[in-house]
Amino acid sequence: MSEQATAAFEVGDVGHVPVVGDQAPRTDNLLPGASDAPVTAVDSRAEEDGSVPDPELHDTTIESAISAGRPVMIVVSTPVYCVSRFCGPITDTVQDLAVEFGDDMAFVHLEVWRDFENNAINKAAAEWIWPDQTGDPGEPWVFVVDGSGKIAARWDNVVTDQNLDDAVQDVLGG
Repeated sequence: MSEQATAAFEVGDVGHVPVVGDQAPRTDNLLPGASDAPVTAVDSRAEEDGSVPDPELHDTTIESAISAGRPVMIVVSTPVYCVSRFCGPITDTVQDLAVEFGDDMAFVHLEVWRDFENNAINKAAAEWIWPDQTGDPGEPWVFVVDGSGKIAARWDNVVTDQNLDDAVQDVLGG
């Protein structure tokens, strides 16, 4: 049995999200203990004391990693408030890669929401997924930045564990 479907969608002249080959935004993302933000702005799963379930994803800024010439994988997600239900599993996969490859590259989680209840997006997340603040920011996203600070790979919403592992291997030259 075969089925057929049609769909229409708009394709813009200009991308709204950084693409492969672009210089990566040098984001100064929030880290645990940030005094100027609620703990859930660092990670929607953060505890009241500021602890996060994946500290390997919250121990450096993207700016610091790029300045040090380190490759970095960035996951922009909101595990608690995610509509697609892909955020938690993708964030967990990135965290697993951080445990395995964290000595060779940086891994960073950017929480989408600074304040979910008031629909306020984090500045760091907006730099990556909503730079012109038009349309729906959408999430999750994963970006891989090479040691020169250029975006080497990116995915929106759906990505396999194998895709992410391959991207790490590629950027590390393995």
